[in-house]
Amino acid sequence: MNGEAEPPEFHGPKDDHGFDDGRKRWVWETRFPENAQKKIKSEARLIGAYLAVYLLLSFVCSGLSGQVFEFPLGESGGSFRVETALITTFVMGGLGGTTFSVKWLMHSVATGKWHEDRFYWRVFVPLVGGVYAAIVLNLIASGLIGGAVSGGAQSHGTAAALAFLVGYFSDGVSGLLTNVANAVFGTVQKK
Repeated sequence: MNGEAEPPEFHGPKDDHGFDDGRKRWVWETRFPENAQKKIKSEARLIGAYLAVYLLLSFVCSGLSGQVFEFPLGESGGSFRVETALITTFVMGGLGGTTFSVKWLMHSVATGKWHEDRFYWRVFVPLVGGVYAAIVLNLIASGLIGGAVSGGAQSHGTAAALAFLVGYFSDGVSGLLTNVANAVFGTVQKK
């Protein structure tokens, strides 16, 4: 040693927020081998791009809230109608799912729980979150679930916030949708 004191070992309680990855103080080097570090970094860039795109789209959709666009379909006289509410719902659900993926990626790397096998889960959660948000908010609007906010009475802000939460908690929403399907269609009895 060059006269510098060794940093003291840390055996105290977790930090004030409970975020402790089990390391001693002053141990800063990654435990992941180089090939894993490359994969983690590319995954972080991909999920970061999702976050940037969903944030941008959420601002655009918020600015267009409640608008309806109609596009003529040619000589037939019909038109194609696009309501921004459904697009906003999908985007906000995707933003919620992306936020969860970012949080889980940070947590899994910090605690050493990151592994390649969850790559697809972390990448598809944002898309599934958007789909679930669109489905759940339509179920609410139809009155099939959530009697407190039924009949399409929710404001744009309420719908966007609810869509974000559905996307963020999309793993739990899978169980909710199973329960709704069982209530509506019945269950298949095992033989």
